[in-house]
Amino acid sequence: MSAPWLLLALLGAEPDGATEAFLRAEVVEVAAVKVAPQGPDDPAWARATPRQFAISAQRSVHLNDARANAALPHPGAERLTVRGAASETELALLLEWSDPSREALRTDEVNAFADSVAFEMPVRFGPGERLPYVGMGDAQAPVVVTMQRATAEGSQLNLFVAAGFGSLTRATGAPPVKASMVYDGVTHRWRAVFVRPLDAEGHSLQAGLVPVAFAVWDGGRGERGGYKQLSGWHYLRMPGRALDPAAVEAAAFGYHPGDLGDPARGKALVETVCIACHQLPGKRYAPVGAAPDLSDVGAIATASYLRDSVAQPSLVVVPNLQLNNHYSRTAPPDAWGAYPNAPAYAWGNRPDGGAVVSKMTVFSTFSPEQVADIVAFLKTLDGTTP
Repeated sequence: MSAPWLLLALLGAEPDGATEAFLRAEVVEVAAVKVAPQGPDDPAWARATPRQFAISAQRSVHLNDARANAALPHPGAERLTVRGAASETELALLLEWSDPSREALRTDEVNAFADSVAFEMPVRFGPGERLPYVGMGDAQAPVVVTMQRATAEGSQLNLFVAAGFGSLTRATGAPPVKASMVYDGVTHRWRAVFVRPLDAEGHSLQAGLVPVAFAVWDGGRGERGGYKQLSGWHYLRMPGRALDPAAVEAAAFGYHPGDLGDPARGKALVETVCIACHQLPGKRYAPVGAAPDLSDVGAIATASYLRDSVAQPSLVVVPNLQLNNHYSRTAPPDAWGAYPNAPAYAWGNRPDGGAVVSKMTVFSTFSPEQVADIVAFLKTLDGTTP
Protein backbone atom coordinates (compact mmCIF):
# COMPACT_ATOMS: atom_id res chain seq x y z
CA MET A 1 0.00 0.00 0.00
CA SER A 2 1.47 3.38 -1.01
CA ALA A 3 1.95 6.04 1.64
CA PRO A 4 -0.95 8.34 0.57
CA TRP A 5 -3.41 5.43 0.52
CA LEU A 6 -2.16 4.39 3.96
CA LEU A 7 -2.81 7.92 5.23
CA LEU A 8 -6.30 7.83 3.80
CA ALA A 9 -6.92 4.54 5.55
CA LEU A 10 -5.77 6.10 8.82
CA LEU A 11 -8.15 8.96 8.19
CA GLY A 12 -10.98 6.48 7.99
CA ALA A 13 -12.02 7.98 4.65
CA GLU A 14 -12.54 6.65 1.16
CA PRO A 15 -9.60 7.38 -1.15
CA ASP A 16 -10.12 10.76 -2.81
CA GLY A 17 -8.10 11.83 -5.83
CA ALA A 18 -7.64 15.39 -4.62
CA THR A 19 -6.64 14.39 -1.10
CA GLU A 20 -4.26 11.78 -2.46
CA ALA A 21 -2.68 14.39 -4.75
CA PHE A 22 -2.21 16.71 -1.78
CA LEU A 23 -0.59 13.99 0.31
CA ARG A 24 1.74 13.01 -2.51
CA ALA A 25 2.79 16.60 -3.20
CA GLU A 26 2.99 18.21 0.23
CA VAL A 27 3.60 15.61 2.95
CA VAL A 28 6.86 14.18 4.31
CA GLU A 29 6.35 10.72 5.81
CA VAL A 30 8.29 10.82 9.10
CA ALA A 31 9.70 7.36 9.87
CA ALA A 32 9.23 5.87 13.32
CA VAL A 33 12.59 4.94 14.87
CA LYS A 34 13.77 3.88 18.31
CA VAL A 35 16.49 6.53 18.43
CA ALA A 36 16.38 9.69 16.34
CA PRO A 37 19.36 9.81 13.92
CA GLN A 38 21.96 12.29 15.10
CA GLY A 39 24.02 12.85 11.94
CA PRO A 40 23.72 12.72 8.14
CA ASP A 41 25.39 9.28 7.89
CA ASP A 42 23.23 7.59 10.53
CA PRO A 43 21.91 4.29 9.08
CA ALA A 44 18.47 5.07 10.50
CA TRP A 45 17.90 7.45 7.57
CA ALA A 46 17.50 4.41 5.33
CA ARG A 47 14.03 4.00 6.86
CA ALA A 48 12.96 7.54 5.91
CA THR A 49 11.38 8.23 2.52
CA PRO A 50 12.92 11.29 0.80
CA ARG A 51 10.65 14.04 -0.47
CA GLN A 52 11.77 16.81 -2.84
CA PHE A 53 10.35 20.32 -2.66
CA ALA A 54 10.93 23.33 -4.90
CA ILE A 55 12.61 26.37 -3.38
CA SER A 56 12.64 29.79 -4.97
CA ALA A 57 13.91 33.31 -4.38
CA GLN A 58 12.12 35.55 -1.91
CA ARG A 59 11.80 38.35 -4.43
CA SER A 60 10.12 40.90 -2.17
CA VAL A 61 13.50 41.49 -0.51
CA HIS A 62 16.21 43.57 -2.18
CA LEU A 63 19.50 44.63 -0.65
CA ASN A 64 21.79 47.61 -1.02
CA ASP A 65 24.08 45.22 -2.89
CA ALA A 66 24.05 45.35 -6.69
CA ARG A 67 25.87 42.02 -7.10
CA ALA A 68 23.50 40.14 -4.81
CA ASN A 69 20.41 41.71 -6.38
CA ALA A 70 21.65 40.78 -9.86
CA ALA A 71 21.81 37.11 -8.81
CA LEU A 72 18.31 37.11 -7.34
CA PRO A 73 16.35 36.40 -10.57
CA HIS A 74 18.57 33.44 -11.46
CA PRO A 75 17.87 29.98 -10.05
CA GLY A 76 19.84 28.87 -7.03
CA ALA A 77 19.52 25.46 -5.41
CA GLU A 78 16.02 25.03 -6.96
CA ARG A 79 15.15 21.86 -5.01
CA LEU A 80 15.52 20.63 -1.43
CA THR A 81 15.37 16.97 -0.37
CA VAL A 82 13.78 16.35 3.03
CA ARG A 83 13.75 13.26 5.24
CA GLY A 84 12.18 12.94 8.67
CA ALA A 85 12.52 10.40 11.49
CA ALA A 86 11.02 10.50 14.98
CA SER A 87 11.51 8.54 18.17
CA GLU A 88 9.12 8.73 21.11
CA THR A 89 10.82 11.94 22.26
CA GLU A 90 12.68 13.56 19.33
CA LEU A 91 12.20 14.64 15.72
CA ALA A 92 15.16 14.57 13.32
CA LEU A 93 15.20 16.25 9.89
CA LEU A 94 17.79 15.65 7.17
CA LEU A 95 17.91 18.42 4.53
CA GLU A 96 20.00 18.16 1.34
CA TRP A 97 20.55 20.67 -1.46
CA SER A 98 23.01 21.57 -4.21
CA ASP A 99 25.53 24.40 -3.84
CA PRO A 100 28.46 24.92 -6.25
CA SER A 101 30.86 25.98 -3.48
CA ARG A 102 31.24 25.87 0.29
CA GLU A 103 31.09 29.20 2.12
CA ALA A 104 31.89 28.75 5.81
CA LEU A 105 32.79 31.71 8.02
CA ARG A 106 35.62 32.23 10.43
CA THR A 107 34.93 34.25 13.54
CA ASP A 108 37.22 37.05 12.34
CA GLU A 109 35.61 37.52 8.90
CA VAL A 110 33.56 40.57 7.95
CA ASN A 111 31.60 41.39 4.80
CA ALA A 112 31.35 37.67 3.99
CA PHE A 113 28.34 35.40 4.05
CA ALA A 114 27.95 31.75 4.98
CA ASP A 115 25.88 28.95 3.51
CA SER A 116 22.96 28.42 5.87
CA VAL A 117 19.75 26.44 6.25
CA ALA A 118 16.65 26.77 8.40
CA PHE A 119 13.19 25.40 8.96
CA GLU A 120 10.21 27.18 10.47
CA MET A 121 7.04 25.95 12.15
CA PRO A 122 3.98 27.89 13.31
CA VAL A 123 3.81 28.65 17.02
CA ARG A 124 0.15 27.57 16.82
CA PHE A 125 -1.24 25.11 14.32
CA GLY A 126 -4.11 22.69 13.96
CA PRO A 127 -7.85 22.82 13.19
CA GLY A 128 -9.07 26.40 12.89
CA GLU A 129 -5.58 27.92 12.74
CA ARG A 130 -4.49 29.50 9.46
CA LEU A 131 -0.91 29.12 8.31
CA PRO A 132 1.39 32.10 8.98
CA TYR A 133 2.85 34.13 6.17
CA VAL A 134 5.69 31.94 4.90
CA GLY A 135 8.23 34.79 5.06
CA MET A 136 8.94 34.75 8.82
CA GLY A 137 5.30 34.60 9.90
CA ASP A 138 3.05 37.58 10.62
CA ALA A 139 1.73 39.59 13.56
CA GLN A 140 -1.23 37.30 14.19
CA ALA A 141 0.57 34.03 13.43
CA PRO A 142 4.21 33.91 14.61
CA VAL A 143 6.70 31.17 13.76
CA VAL A 144 9.56 29.32 15.42
CA VAL A 145 12.74 29.37 13.29
CA THR A 146 15.60 26.89 13.74
CA MET A 147 18.70 27.82 11.73
CA GLN A 148 22.29 26.75 11.34
CA ARG A 149 25.10 28.57 9.56
CA ALA A 150 28.26 26.92 8.21
CA THR A 151 31.43 27.88 10.08
CA ALA A 152 35.07 26.86 9.78
CA GLU A 153 34.60 24.65 12.84
CA GLY A 154 31.26 23.07 11.75
CA SER A 155 28.05 25.04 12.16
CA GLN A 156 26.44 27.61 14.40
CA LEU A 157 22.92 26.93 15.67
CA ASN A 158 20.39 29.70 16.29
CA LEU A 159 16.78 29.56 17.45
CA PHE A 160 14.40 32.46 16.84
CA VAL A 161 10.79 33.54 16.98
CA ALA A 162 9.40 35.87 14.32
CA ALA A 163 6.17 37.63 13.43
CA GLY A 164 6.99 39.04 10.00
CA PHE A 165 9.89 40.64 8.11
CA GLY A 166 12.26 42.50 10.40
CA SER A 167 10.94 40.89 13.60
CA LEU A 168 13.41 38.02 14.02
CA THR A 169 14.17 37.70 17.75
CA ARG A 170 16.47 35.23 19.46
CA ALA A 171 14.44 32.73 21.47
CA THR A 172 15.12 32.79 25.21
CA GLY A 173 14.92 29.59 27.20
CA ALA A 174 15.03 27.70 23.89
CA PRO A 175 14.85 23.90 23.95
CA PRO A 176 17.96 21.80 23.38
CA VAL A 177 18.44 21.32 19.63
CA LYS A 178 21.30 19.43 18.02
CA ALA A 179 22.49 20.34 14.54
CA SER A 180 25.25 19.60 12.04
CA MET A 181 26.15 20.45 8.42
CA VAL A 182 28.43 18.49 6.06
CA TYR A 183 29.50 19.59 2.57
CA ASP A 184 30.46 17.05 -0.11
CA GLY A 185 33.01 18.64 -2.44
CA VAL A 186 32.54 15.89 -5.06
CA THR A 187 28.75 16.08 -5.44
CA HIS A 188 28.63 19.76 -4.39
CA ARG A 189 25.81 19.12 -1.96
CA TRP A 190 25.09 20.11 1.62
CA ARG A 191 23.56 17.72 4.13
CA ALA A 192 22.20 19.24 7.32
CA VAL A 193 20.61 17.52 10.32
CA PHE A 194 18.41 19.05 13.00
CA VAL A 195 17.26 17.12 16.07
CA ARG A 196 14.73 18.69 18.44
CA PRO A 197 12.40 17.48 21.20
CA LEU A 198 8.82 16.68 20.26
CA ASP A 199 7.71 18.75 23.25
CA ALA A 200 9.69 21.89 23.98
CA GLU A 201 8.72 24.97 26.00
CA GLY A 202 5.04 24.60 25.16
CA HIS A 203 5.68 23.97 21.44
CA SER A 204 4.43 20.45 20.80
CA LEU A 205 4.71 18.36 17.65
CA GLN A 206 2.29 15.73 18.93
CA ALA A 207 -0.05 16.03 15.93
CA GLY A 208 -0.85 14.07 12.82
CA LEU A 209 0.23 16.86 10.45
CA VAL A 210 2.84 19.45 11.42
CA PRO A 211 3.31 22.43 9.04
CA VAL A 212 6.91 23.19 8.11
CA ALA A 213 8.73 25.41 5.61
CA PHE A 214 12.41 25.52 4.65
CA ALA A 215 15.00 28.08 3.57
CA VAL A 216 18.60 27.99 2.35
CA TRP A 217 21.17 30.75 1.91
CA ASP A 218 24.00 30.55 -0.63
CA GLY A 219 26.83 32.70 0.72
CA GLY A 220 28.49 32.66 -2.69
CA ARG A 221 25.51 34.57 -4.10
CA GLY A 222 25.62 37.08 -1.27
CA GLU A 223 22.44 35.71 0.28
CA ARG A 224 21.76 36.74 3.87
CA GLY A 225 18.87 37.83 6.04
CA GLY A 226 15.59 37.96 4.15
CA TYR A 227 17.43 37.52 0.85
CA LYS A 228 17.28 33.73 0.50
CA GLN A 229 15.61 30.81 -1.25
CA LEU A 230 12.63 29.29 0.47
CA SER A 231 9.91 26.72 0.07
CA GLY A 232 6.20 27.06 0.62
CA TRP A 233 4.42 25.44 3.53
CA HIS A 234 4.54 21.64 3.58
CA TYR A 235 3.66 19.06 6.22
CA LEU A 236 5.34 16.42 8.33
CA ARG A 237 3.19 13.30 8.81
CA MET A 238 4.13 12.33 12.35
CA PRO A 239 4.08 8.55 12.99
CA GLY A 240 1.45 7.04 15.26
CA ARG A 241 -0.67 10.21 15.49
CA ALA A 242 -4.25 10.42 14.29
CA LEU A 243 -5.06 12.73 11.41
CA ASP A 244 -7.85 15.28 11.77
CA PRO A 245 -10.06 15.03 8.64
CA ALA A 246 -11.03 18.71 8.85
CA ALA A 247 -7.38 19.76 9.07
CA VAL A 248 -6.49 17.64 6.04
CA GLU A 249 -9.45 19.04 4.10
CA ALA A 250 -8.41 22.64 4.84
CA ALA A 251 -4.74 21.98 4.06
CA ALA A 252 -5.64 20.38 0.72
CA PHE A 253 -7.28 23.52 -0.69
CA GLY A 254 -6.14 23.89 -4.27
CA TYR A 255 -6.25 20.18 -5.01
CA HIS A 256 -10.04 19.73 -5.14
CA PRO A 257 -12.05 20.25 -8.33
CA GLY A 258 -13.28 23.83 -8.41
CA ASP A 259 -10.70 25.22 -5.98
CA LEU A 260 -8.72 26.74 -8.83
CA GLY A 261 -10.09 28.34 -11.97
CA ASP A 262 -8.72 28.99 -15.44
CA PRO A 263 -5.12 30.29 -15.35
CA ALA A 264 -5.49 31.89 -18.80
CA ARG A 265 -8.43 34.00 -17.62
CA GLY A 266 -6.55 34.73 -14.40
CA LYS A 267 -3.51 35.89 -16.37
CA ALA A 268 -5.62 38.41 -18.27
CA LEU A 269 -7.04 39.78 -15.02
CA VAL A 270 -3.68 39.96 -13.22
CA GLU A 271 -1.89 41.59 -16.15
CA THR A 272 -4.69 44.15 -16.45
CA VAL A 273 -5.23 45.03 -12.79
CA CYS A 274 -2.22 43.98 -10.70
CA ILE A 275 0.75 45.23 -12.73
CA ALA A 276 0.13 48.80 -11.58
CA CYS A 277 1.69 47.88 -8.21
CA HIS A 278 3.13 44.35 -8.46
CA GLN A 279 6.00 43.08 -10.60
CA LEU A 280 5.43 39.93 -12.68
CA PRO A 281 7.62 37.87 -15.01
CA GLY A 282 8.12 40.02 -18.12
CA LYS A 283 5.80 42.70 -16.70
CA ARG A 284 8.00 44.85 -14.50
CA TYR A 285 6.38 48.25 -14.83
CA ALA A 286 5.78 49.00 -11.15
CA PRO A 287 8.62 50.57 -9.12
CA VAL A 288 10.63 48.10 -7.04
CA GLY A 289 9.14 48.05 -3.55
CA ALA A 290 5.75 49.53 -4.42
CA ALA A 291 4.18 46.16 -3.56
CA PRO A 292 5.39 42.56 -3.10
CA ASP A 293 7.04 41.08 -6.20
CA LEU A 294 4.84 38.25 -7.49
CA SER A 295 7.35 36.73 -9.93
CA ASP A 296 7.86 33.52 -7.89
CA VAL A 297 4.82 33.73 -5.65
CA GLY A 298 3.37 30.40 -6.81
CA ALA A 299 6.45 28.56 -5.55
CA ILE A 300 6.18 29.85 -1.99
CA ALA A 301 2.51 30.72 -1.39
CA THR A 302 -0.29 28.25 -0.78
CA ALA A 303 -3.46 28.48 -2.83
CA SER A 304 -5.42 29.39 0.29
CA TYR A 305 -3.05 32.27 1.09
CA LEU A 306 -3.37 33.62 -2.46
CA ARG A 307 -7.18 33.34 -2.29
CA ASP A 308 -7.27 35.22 1.00
CA SER A 309 -4.83 37.86 -0.25
CA VAL A 310 -7.14 38.70 -3.15
CA ALA A 311 -10.43 38.50 -1.24
CA GLN A 312 -9.23 39.80 2.16
CA PRO A 313 -5.96 41.72 1.66
CA SER A 314 -5.88 42.99 5.26
CA LEU A 315 -5.98 39.47 6.72
CA VAL A 316 -2.17 39.30 6.42
CA VAL A 317 -0.26 42.52 5.69
CA VAL A 318 3.35 41.87 4.76
CA PRO A 319 5.63 44.70 5.90
CA ASN A 320 7.98 46.27 3.36
CA LEU A 321 11.39 45.28 4.69
CA GLN A 322 13.13 48.03 2.69
CA LEU A 323 10.84 50.94 3.51
CA ASN A 324 13.89 53.07 4.41
CA ASN A 325 15.09 52.79 0.81
CA HIS A 326 12.39 55.28 -0.22
CA TYR A 327 12.16 58.80 1.17
CA SER A 328 9.71 61.64 0.61
CA ARG A 329 12.08 64.45 -0.35
CA THR A 330 9.23 66.94 -0.75
CA ALA A 331 8.40 66.61 2.96
CA PRO A 332 10.29 68.52 5.64
CA PRO A 333 13.24 66.65 7.20
CA ASP A 334 13.41 65.92 10.90
CA ALA A 335 15.74 67.55 13.42
CA TRP A 336 18.64 65.41 12.19
CA GLY A 337 18.03 66.22 8.53
CA ALA A 338 16.44 62.87 7.62
CA TYR A 339 13.47 62.82 5.27
CA PRO A 340 10.44 60.71 6.23
CA ASN A 341 9.65 57.45 4.48
CA ALA A 342 7.67 57.76 1.27
CA PRO A 343 4.13 56.66 2.17
CA ALA A 344 3.57 55.16 -1.28
CA TYR A 345 6.02 52.35 -0.41
CA ALA A 346 4.33 51.31 2.84
CA TRP A 347 2.23 48.21 2.18
CA GLY A 348 -0.11 48.93 5.08
CA ASN A 349 -1.11 51.65 7.51
CA ARG A 350 -2.99 52.15 10.77
CA PRO A 351 -5.79 54.61 9.94
CA ASP A 352 -7.13 54.69 13.52
CA GLY A 353 -4.01 53.59 15.34
CA GLY A 354 -5.38 50.04 15.51
CA ALA A 355 -4.79 47.00 13.33
CA VAL A 356 -2.73 47.38 10.17
CA VAL A 357 -4.86 47.74 7.05
CA SER A 358 -3.49 46.73 3.67
CA LYS A 359 -3.16 49.45 1.06
CA MET A 360 -4.16 46.93 -1.59
CA THR A 361 -7.54 47.63 -3.11
CA VAL A 362 -10.34 45.31 -1.99
CA PHE A 363 -11.61 43.92 -5.30
CA SER A 364 -15.15 43.31 -4.07
CA THR A 365 -16.46 43.20 -7.63
CA PHE A 366 -14.47 40.05 -8.40
CA SER A 367 -16.70 37.00 -8.46
CA PRO A 368 -15.59 33.79 -6.69
CA GLU A 369 -14.87 32.37 -10.13
CA GLN A 370 -12.59 35.29 -11.00
CA VAL A 371 -10.75 34.93 -7.68
CA ALA A 372 -10.26 31.24 -8.48
CA ASP A 373 -8.92 32.20 -11.93
CA ILE A 374 -6.44 34.66 -10.41
CA VAL A 375 -5.21 32.09 -7.88
CA ALA A 376 -4.80 29.50 -10.64
CA PHE A 377 -2.59 31.88 -12.61
CA LEU A 378 -0.53 32.98 -9.62
CA LYS A 379 0.18 29.34 -8.77
CA THR A 380 1.81 28.97 -12.21
CA LEU A 381 4.43 31.59 -11.20
CA ASP A 382 6.64 28.94 -9.67
CA GLY A 383 10.08 30.39 -10.35
CA THR A 384 10.49 28.61 -13.69
CA THR A 385 8.75 31.32 -15.74
CA PRO A 386 11.35 33.41 -17.64
